[in-house]
Amino acid sequence: MTRALWVTAEPPDRDLGGGSIREAYLLEALAQEVETHLLLAGTLEDQRTRSVLAGVTEVDIATRPLPRGRGGRRIDDLRRVLLDHEPADVIENRPRVRDLAGRLPALGSFDLVCVEHDRLAPLIAARAGSGGRWVLTMQNLPSERKADELSLARSRRQRWLYRRELGDARRFEAQMVGAYDRVVVPSKRDVAALGGRAVLIPNGVDTARFRPSPLTASRTVVFTGTLSWWPNVEGLTWFCDAVLPLVRASVSDARFDIVGREPLPEVRALGERPGVAVHGDVASVVPWLEQARLAVVPLHIGSGTRLKALEAMASSRPVAGTSVGLEGLEIEGGVQALVADDPAALAAAVVQLLTDDAFANRIAAAGADHARERFAWDAIGRRFVDTLLDLTQRQAR
Repeated sequence: MTRALWVTAEPPDRDLGGGSIREAYLLEALAQEVETHLLLAGTLEDQRTRSVLAGVTEVDIATRPLPRGRGGRRIDDLRRVLLDHEPADVIENRPRVRDLAGRLPALGSFDLVCVEHDRLAPLIAARAGSGGRWVLTMQNLPSERKADELSLARSRRQRWLYRRELGDARRFEAQMVGAYDRVVVPSKRDVAALGGRAVLIPNGVDTARFRPSPLTASRTVVFTGTLSWWPNVEGLTWFCDAVLPLVRASVSDARFDIVGREPLPEVRALGERPGVAVHGDVASVVPWLEQARLAVVPLHIGSGTRLKALEAMASSRPVAGTSVGLEGLEIEGGVQALVADDPAALAAAVVQLLTDDAFANRIAAAGADHARERFAWDAIGRRFVDTLLDLTQRQAR
C-alpha cells in the first residue's frame, strides 16, 4: 500500500485560519485513500483529522527569533537581501526545517512526501536517498505577495527593499519548482507566475458547514479571517480608513464586524472607531455570517484564493471585495460578487447591497450556486488525491 507523509508547520484544523482549513480537508482526503502520516511542527488539535491518520509526530520547534525594535528590523532586512537572498518566512523557519529533517529517517520510507508552504520548502535537501515523490504546496507565493507590497510602497527605502526581495523570491520559487516533482498552487495567477510549471488545486468550502440562510435586514457588514495575517490587517485598515466612512455617510447605522482569531493590537484598535466591533478568537464564524447582511474581502496583498470569500458565498451572503481579495475564484463581477478597487466604488457596492433587497438577494443566490457547485471540498479533495496518485503511479511504472 502507498505510504504518504505530510510535513507542515501549520496544524491542519477546520477551526483555524485558511491554510489550516485547506490542509485539514486535503490531508483527510489523502488519508482516506492511502496510509498517511503527519510530521508537524506544532500540535494537532483537530481530532477528526487525527482519527484518519496512520501516525502523528508532533515536534515543538520554534522559529528563528524576530529582531526587536525598528533598528533591529532594518538590520535584519539588510542581512536578508544582501547576504541570505531568501524570503523572510524561509529564513525564520530554518530551525524548523533542520529539526524536521532530522526526524525523517526514524519515520521510514515513503512513496509520497507532501510539504506545505514555501517556509518549509528547503526540506527538499533531506530527500537524498529517501526515494519517493516529493510535492510542495505553496498556498501563497512570496513573489506575488512582494509584488503587491511593492505596488503599495510609499518610501524610496521600501521600494528598494521590496524590489530586492521580489527578485530573491522569484529565484527561490524557480529553484523549488526545479527541485520538487510537483508544485501545487491554488490559483491560475499562481500557475502563471511559476511559468505554468505548477498544478492548480483551488481552495474550497465545506458545503455542509456553510449552508444558505435567508438574507437578513441587518445593516451589518462582516469580515472573517486570521487577524494576525498582515494582508488581512492592511486590508482592514484601508477599509476602515477609506471605505467605511463613505458607507456610513449613506447608511448611518451601518456596522462593521471584524471576526477572527489572534487579532493584533492594531486590529483591536479598529474596534474603537464608530460602527466597528472586533470579535477575536470566536468558536465559529458561521453565526457571524448568518447575522450579517454581507461580507467584504478588501485585500490588496496576497496570491492564492481567499476561503473567507467562498464561505460567505456558500452561506448566501453577498460579497464585495477588491480584485486581489476575490482573485482566483472565477467570479464575474456584478454577477456572483461585486469587485471594486477604488474606495468610492467599493463603498457604493456595499451601500447597494445594504439597501437594495432584490439586488442583494440576486448576488447572494448567484454566489451561493457558484461556490457550492464549483468549490466544494469533496470534489477538490478528489482532484488533489488523483493528482498525487498519478504521480506515484508514474514512478512505479
